[in-house]
Amino acid sequence: MTQSDYTIRKAKWPEERELLRQVREPVFVGEQGVPLAMEWDDDDLMAHHLLALDQDQRPIATARLLGNGQIGRMAVVPEWRNQGIGTALLLSLLQHADSIGLQTLFLHAQSSAEPFYAKAGFTASGEPFMEAGIEHQMMVLSLNKDLAEELFLAQLGKTAELYHLHTIEDHQIHATSMVRQAKRHLAIFSQTLDPQILDTPSFIDATKQLAMRSRISRIRILLQDNTLVVQQGHRLVELAQRLSTAIEIRIPGEEYLEYAENFILVDELGYLHRKQAENLLGTACYNDRHRVNRMQTIFDEAWEFGIPDRELARLHL
Repeated sequence: MTQSDYTIRKAKWPEERELLRQVREPVFVGEQGVPLAMEWDDDDLMAHHLLALDQDQRPIATARLLGNGQIGRMAVVPEWRNQGIGTALLLSLLQHADSIGLQTLFLHAQSSAEPFYAKAGFTASGEPFMEAGIEHQMMVLSLNKDLAEELFLAQLGKTAELYHLHTIEDHQIHATSMVRQAKRHLAIFSQTLDPQILDTPSFIDATKQLAMRSRISRIRILLQDNTLVVQQGHRLVELAQRLSTAIEIRIPGEEYLEYAENFILVDELGYLHRKQAENLLGTACYNDRHRVNRMQTIFDEAWEFGIPDRELARLHL
């Protein structure tokens, strides 16, 4: 299995305080020097707690949402960072907040975490301040519009801004954002199915929702090298096995087996693109039909001369 194999669920308080402690105290008290007396407060009693667990049910991340709209206690243990867990936790909290009618959310972001929250639509409010000896910035997010508009940075088919991608997290956020807004089609041309990007709970859920959205939903995946997937598994392949009428995986035609570029195309409108599969530098745009059409032509040719990946079809993950 891949290391991104984890689950996120609501945690019960106080029954599961010990599981939350196994993440919060090492991160906040041990790493960041927050006084133990400040880490636990009366707000825990009424908070909506989230807990991420690895495949052995060991706690690896936490977050909480208070009734006044404050998000906090977002923590991921070191060995699980940069794998999309923070993004998945935040998405879950925002969706819960929207479901219970909260209109405004806020948080106290450590200065180093400001870019992460900014990518999810939070904006700075007021001046930086010190909290537990660490510089923080208050950030706010309005949920008074459609959640997808606020949460996902850009609107598929409307926002023409070009986003420059530099990190795993950049790719995770935009890939999930774009696919969650898809109505019909998803095309993935990938060297290895990028497990840190395409095997996260948020992306898998978005893809599943698209596959089940309607009878015309179509998800096509061209995988150049299945070695990593065969060795470690991949939930996108599991999903394709379960929803085979909507999702198909092929090996591209021989001419494209060594094709250097990797990309994701959504509804003939948006794309994520990397010139080199091994390089994280890339771009994303939610509304560029011309460029999507050029890449779609490449994809369709590689697909036409491709063959079904029988090895993955037989693989029991």
